[in-house]
Amino acid sequence: MKPLIFVIAYLLINSLFSQSEVDAIRYSQENIGSTARSFAVGGAFGAVGADPSCASINPAGMAKYRSSKLFISTSFFNTKNKTAFLGNTLTDNKFNFNIPNLGLIINIPGEDYNLKNPKGFVNFIIGFNVNRKINFHNRTLFEGVNQRNSITQDWVERANREGLAPNYMLSSSIEHLAWITSAIDPDTFSSVPKYVSAYGNTPINVNQIGTVQSKGALNDYNLSIAANYRHLIQGGIALGFKSVRYLESYSFIERDLKTGSIKDIKSMTLDKDFSTKGRGMNAKIGILVSLSEYFRFGIAYHSPTVYNLVDSYAYTINAIYDYGARDVYNNDRLNKIATTNPTIYRYKITTPSRQVFSAAMLNKNIGFVSIDLEFVNYAGASLWAKDYKFINENADIKKRYNNVLNLRMGAELIKDNYRFRAGYARYPSAHNSAFVTDIKSLVNNIYTIGFGIKTESYSFDIAYVNSGFTTNYSPYELTNKQQPIASNIVRTSNLILTVGFNID
Repeated sequence: MKPLIFVIAYLLINSLFSQSEVDAIRYSQENIGSTARSFAVGGAFGAVGADPSCASINPAGMAKYRSSKLFISTSFFNTKNKTAFLGNTLTDNKFNFNIPNLGLIINIPGEDYNLKNPKGFVNFIIGFNVNRKINFHNRTLFEGVNQRNSITQDWVERANREGLAPNYMLSSSIEHLAWITSAIDPDTFSSVPKYVSAYGNTPINVNQIGTVQSKGALNDYNLSIAANYRHLIQGGIALGFKSVRYLESYSFIERDLKTGSIKDIKSMTLDKDFSTKGRGMNAKIGILVSLSEYFRFGIAYHSPTVYNLVDSYAYTINAIYDYGARDVYNNDRLNKIATTNPTIYRYKITTPSRQVFSAAMLNKNIGFVSIDLEFVNYAGASLWAKDYKFINENADIKKRYNNVLNLRMGAELIKDNYRFRAGYARYPSAHNSAFVTDIKSLVNNIYTIGFGIKTESYSFDIAYVNSGFTTNYSPYELTNKQQPIASNIVRTSNLILTVGFNID
């Protein structure tokens, strides 16, 4: 067991090859959004209420609804990557159409529903919502000339760490594929199983090309129940069922650029198909207090989510050798391609809890200004499986990741039936700065703007969201930490449309 996003925003590609602390952090993260209205104000709806996004922030805000409603949203999501690798820069885009929210709100009037100065419960709300919390759609390209090291040296280090004879290597491992494709050779000077690269001691001069393409989402399906007491205090609870679907295709090609009489590797290609699917459950509870008609404060607690996940992955190595290349036993090197059988692995991830503190200043004729502060202790994430306790990985989580304070703020201006909105959100990196350079570049800054129309029978909202952050990739790892790094500047743009209908 070994170590994006938004992935994200800090992923070693090598770590995607098995369960690690990176998986725990990936599924512990969430993003803003639900409806176009909530996107447009930077997701800051904890104290405003009366929006399906409240079910994922502070379910007490659901009690601000005064009628039953039906919502549906669509999203046009695009990711642009600009990746610098070994002095070369490449760009790429990936587009995705999705449905970020489906919502049904059922209003149940209380005994004081029609009173201007109620003495008891005004109404109760039951809500059914599906909110997309993370969109994993992305594609990254990188290419450059490396004169220092080769991916085959990573395969050597993997094999030497295990210290096993070839017949005892795990058949689903990269080092076993490297052995049967002759990418690594036995070290004939060692009395115990040791290995060397098929390059031997010749100088390294290779062109390296990588492609990483991912898709999928983390969705939150929730049932929320909320109550409104005298328009002064609202309370709510949401039971959440979460689904994870993450699919990735990865390809890394290394071509030897040496010319002359040296006969060894011509090219090496490593391909990997990887998927994670699973489900989890959590609960959210919140309270919203109206100090006056114009000021509201809220607090909410999100319990940890326990995911039951299934990974499936397979590797392929395609080794092509120079004509006349010979191995350490002076045998001809033959071109080979080998693929592992798909490997299935089941495990659990527990994500950290969250605390959300919210405040809003409102005027029903003018609009509102709101802010959410969300505290997340990523060091509280963990992994577990029946056959493996992830002791080292869980220790790495506590060492490599920090507490963060996510910020969301936004405003809405009302003019007759029209709504004008803008917002900003800041999601810091969860990494400990001792393990990551230039941690400020990993911050996800999200800028939002939107417009809406509201009538007695329907509402229509549109929002545009733009965000930017940096990710650092490495196609492989070496113990001397001299592996190449791909620095990836990510810009995402998202256009969201939401239609709501009164169904009373």
